[in-house]
Amino acid sequence: MKSFINHGAAPPRSHRGRRSLFRLATVAGVLLTFVAADAYAQHADVLVQVVDGRLATGSADWESGQWTLGRRVYPTEVDSFAAVNNPGFNALVANSYSLPAGATALPGGVALGWDFLPMKIDGVLQNAFYWDGLGSTEQEVEFGGLPSPDYRLQLWANNIVGVDGSPVVVPGAIIDNTSPDGSLHTHHFFYIDSDVNSETISTPVDGIYLLSMRMTMAGLDDSHPIYVVLGTPGSTFAALQAAETWLTNRVNDLAPDFNADFNDDFIVDGADFLIWQRNLGATDALLSAGDADRDGIVGAGDLANWESEFGLSLDTFPGAVSTPPISPATYPVPEPSAALLAIIALVAFRRPGFLA
Repeated sequence: MKSFINHGAAPPRSHRGRRSLFRLATVAGVLLTFVAADAYAQHADVLVQVVDGRLATGSADWESGQWTLGRRVYPTEVDSFAAVNNPGFNALVANSYSLPAGATALPGGVALGWDFLPMKIDGVLQNAFYWDGLGSTEQEVEFGGLPSPDYRLQLWANNIVGVDGSPVVVPGAIIDNTSPDGSLHTHHFFYIDSDVNSETISTPVDGIYLLSMRMTMAGLDDSHPIYVVLGTPGSTFAALQAAETWLTNRVNDLAPDFNADFNDDFIVDGADFLIWQRNLGATDALLSAGDADRDGIVGAGDLANWESEFGLSLDTFPGAVSTPPISPATYPVPEPSAALLAIIALVAFRRPGFLA
């Protein structure tokens, strides 16, 4: 079961809900023509498929006709109403000639959802970041806090859910249900709300805004974190490109993505060890059963992953640094604590030869 802390970022209700729906109707009506035209010019969706029991993301590039896996950073530009309906979300059927090698289709008739994740930059944990965009190179990128506490970066999908720069995971909602054949293609609005206490549509401070998501679906492991970078009309394309480069070079470091967090509480601890122990020897296993190395078998390799990540949490994982980029991601291996050694000794005593 997932365990989250949500500081005021729940889907809107009552007065807040009416205000957000008012904005949604207003922006959607005004942008119907303009955004649709702009979307075609930069139409590269988030491709979501399945690889080895895990949701995998990539690029569905409608301009080039290329569908590829591996992409995790998606830059886009909001228009003067601070909203944009790109990137969209796309999934291919099993027999599609565009399906990337190694990928399979999503199950049919199942909800594709998301969570917003916090990110850590230079030791600061937030679920939304901002850079003033004054620069055109990776070395000049400097993400920090949102311009004010009234800002929210929102995704208007099944519900309106947003992040406000708090150091927490925010459960999202449903992107859409897949078709019976596992396909999906939908667009929703990303929106920069620069004054959550106002009924009117306000203009955000120019610059580059950053949020992180992971894709979720019942019966499958969550995707690696992905990153949506929102540039305002007054920011430059060079700044947006610089932010994309900065993020791409730190894509494995920014958001928590622990291999041994089997119970999905963003802490690698004894509870995860017990899950591994109970499922030792299982085949066709997912991460939630203790398969940290994702080879489909719960075994000694997964214990090694758990040992290397023991003690990691939202507070303790290293995160990214501004310069230089650190890639590929490496976690510092902590010295074995008394608790860890005691756990290993206990199970070794109870299950002699379990690593043989």
